[in-house]
Amino acid sequence: MLNVHGEWPLIGRDSEIEDIREALQDGDCCGVILTGQSGVGKTALAQSIARELEDTYELVYVRGSALASKMPYGALSFVLSDLDDAIVDNPLMLLRGLQELYQRREDGRRTLILADNLEELDSSSSMALAHLVRVGAVKLIGICQTIDSSPEEFGDLWKDGFLNRIDLAPLDLAATTELLSRALNAPVSRAAAASMWHTTGGNPLFLQALTREQVDTGEMQERDGVWVAKPMSAPKTRRSMTDWVMARVRRLPTEQRETLELISVVGAIPLDLLLRFVPSSAVDTLQDRQVISIDQRDSPVVRITNGLVSEVVRTQVPLGRGRELMRALAAEAREWEIPPLARMTFAAWCLDTGAELPAGKMINAACLANRHRQGALALRFIRSIHNYSSLAPAVIEEAKALGEEGDVTGGLTVLDQFLQTHTAPILEDWVEIRLLQCRLLMKSPIRYADAEPLLAQVRERLQEEGSSADVADLVHDSDELAAELAVHNGRYAELLEEFGSLITDHTGDGHSQALLGWLAEALAMTGRQDDAVRLASTVLSRLMDTTSDSLLHEAAIARLFKIMVLSGRWAECLEMAASPARHGKESAYDGSASEFAEGCLLAYGGRGSEALDKLLPALSQMRVRDRQHTLPIAEAVTAYAYALAGEAHAAQEHLERSEHRPERLSWHTYRALQYFATLALLAVKAPVEVGERMLELADEDRAMGNHGHELLFLCQAVQLGVESAADRLFSSALAAQGPFAEVCALYGKGIASRDTHQLLLAAQKASDLGNCRLAADAARLAAQVAQEGNDQATINGAEKVLREVGAPGVAGRRGALDSLTERERSIAVLVAKGRTNRDIADIMCVSVRTIEGHVYRLYNKLGVSSRSQLALLLE
Repeated sequence: MLNVHGEWPLIGRDSEIEDIREALQDGDCCGVILTGQSGVGKTALAQSIARELEDTYELVYVRGSALASKMPYGALSFVLSDLDDAIVDNPLMLLRGLQELYQRREDGRRTLILADNLEELDSSSSMALAHLVRVGAVKLIGICQTIDSSPEEFGDLWKDGFLNRIDLAPLDLAATTELLSRALNAPVSRAAAASMWHTTGGNPLFLQALTREQVDTGEMQERDGVWVAKPMSAPKTRRSMTDWVMARVRRLPTEQRETLELISVVGAIPLDLLLRFVPSSAVDTLQDRQVISIDQRDSPVVRITNGLVSEVVRTQVPLGRGRELMRALAAEAREWEIPPLARMTFAAWCLDTGAELPAGKMINAACLANRHRQGALALRFIRSIHNYSSLAPAVIEEAKALGEEGDVTGGLTVLDQFLQTHTAPILEDWVEIRLLQCRLLMKSPIRYADAEPLLAQVRERLQEEGSSADVADLVHDSDELAAELAVHNGRYAELLEEFGSLITDHTGDGHSQALLGWLAEALAMTGRQDDAVRLASTVLSRLMDTTSDSLLHEAAIARLFKIMVLSGRWAECLEMAASPARHGKESAYDGSASEFAEGCLLAYGGRGSEALDKLLPALSQMRVRDRQHTLPIAEAVTAYAYALAGEAHAAQEHLERSEHRPERLSWHTYRALQYFATLALLAVKAPVEVGERMLELADEDRAMGNHGHELLFLCQAVQLGVESAADRLFSSALAAQGPFAEVCALYGKGIASRDTHQLLLAAQKASDLGNCRLAADAARLAAQVAQEGNDQATINGAEKVLREVGAPGVAGRRGALDSLTERERSIAVLVAKGRTNRDIADIMCVSVRTIEGHVYRLYNKLGVSSRSQLALLLE
């Protein structure tokens, strides 16, 4: 049952709850004062604690209000009715009377006062409550937005140690995701959760209101049992939320309200530029009240803290006022660096309100949208320009946007039509159009072979043009594309041959840094993984020092991540993928990209069930909007994760979906797809048969000179039982670099020579790196060989590794075999012999689904994750 319109649970407040409990139980402390922005959940938290302690305390609820604040003891009027009139008229007797009233509870319970909205308490009530706390008559939970805005009596109580202060921060992304999942009774994709988190700032009140509206309007929808965000849908608010926000905005003084309007129109604005239009006092007040925040960069940038508030205020700025702000900004902003998202927000506001924006600025906004992989938004910007099809920069951005949206043919058509109607464009435009054609062609399943001849044509013309500075920049652009094309086609050795000299002299400009990034990837693919990590790290460091372009930083981080995965630094990569820093609002990746990356790493390490927890939400979101064009590989990884879990039917379904590829994938993406798709066949094929296919793929990598990538297939072939390849694995690993190569060398040598010491070292190192499956395979084999020689020390070491990776040891697994029913043992034997689920179903005269269920339970009982592991156990 959908709970979104009911009462929401309290999530992400465990530490604060514990702090409040400790304060109330502490004999030397009289309570707490909770602070935090409006809607952050202070009252809900206090009420939850109060309900929990109702058997220990007598609860008295006090709330300040604008009306009661005008009357002496207005907030305590309901309490005064319990006292004699003579006492009420005398302040000293009144305080004594209140003290006696709360100290003489007949049931022995103490009094807990929950005082909400302290800012609106009248002075007499504040004085009385402070007195009761100081004399120890009551415990207090006070609630306010800031201590400075509350009566000074409460600030003094905190300073004097009577009350502990607890600042309640907005929810982080993890807590937001959990809260949404609990309220919606189903998983929520990280992309949808991140969008809601950025929009609401993690404010639970706004999050609840916005979620209800998004669900009611269909902006959030359930797909395959997962809640996802509609494509390109920034959360929008209905009238109820707009009215709620604007009612509070209108209460602000004029200067503060105008400050918010100005910030909202652009989304983010440099502080120095903002101060040219509004007084610093307005900025200081709004910052103190946490309405706005200032990013402390080289040039501080101001934003409205809550994205939902910013969106509401922006939509409510009157057109005349907006145009006035626009003209003022246009006159002053030229010397300031406006953040990219702010320029996009401003352009969108102009379109929404009918305000005019020069074509150049709209093209710039489209360029930024394309860089952020928001093709639909870029198309909206470009197609709003009068006669845009005659402007080369506009046509270029339109074609890029179509490519981003997956319409490669459409993008090529736009460029072809422009060149047909503009036969002599200037050199810069001609080169940019031709290079973009190459980028689109390389993704075309039909015309990809045309990319290289076209690039050769461009480079030939540039050579004829001479060596001016302008031409040199265009040559750099063509070199970058040549590197990109070589990477896309998997020709890493050729890339190193053409541009390898840059590696030893990488002190050049931004063009050189881009080339060096491609070269780092080439080093990793060809077996020089450590060199690749060093070069990629150097490129990232240099970009951090020389440019503030966050997208360039992000691209460099993504490449370093890929190289680290290939080198075997899997545990580090899992931490990177899970880091909240990868879900920034200004990112070109949505939250599902990192969620998918986590799922891939978990599946690669043999952790099928954990992988599915990440993959299924990401996959559901990708089916709605495949922003990174990774849906086919996501289907393949999910197929393998299901195979690990013993669910053959589900694995087969996802495997079939992975075959739908609307555009030509890059070489590395396609090889990754083949890797996981081949492993997914374990659900229906014998391990050795799958291993032989892995060996064929390793041969293909070797033929192209991609020896670093060859290790992935080669190691997997050996793990699946092709032990004849162990010597080759050993020798190939010795010629490569990185932690994974070290593990492969130990594993290959251990198998080839039946050396338990080498196998155990391989298991331990694989465990340290985060590859549970490889660690378990090596440890089990070490234990098996050690048993033959009665080597108890090695057996103990192997058992320790198996415990570390969550796999049962040899003795435990043998014991689990004894617990199987006769039918389960029969199925286990057939599975170990390589029979498919359909074969077993035919033999036992039951449905395939029934056998899949038995296999799944077998895997759980025995602690195995593949048929090869089951076969090894039954040997």
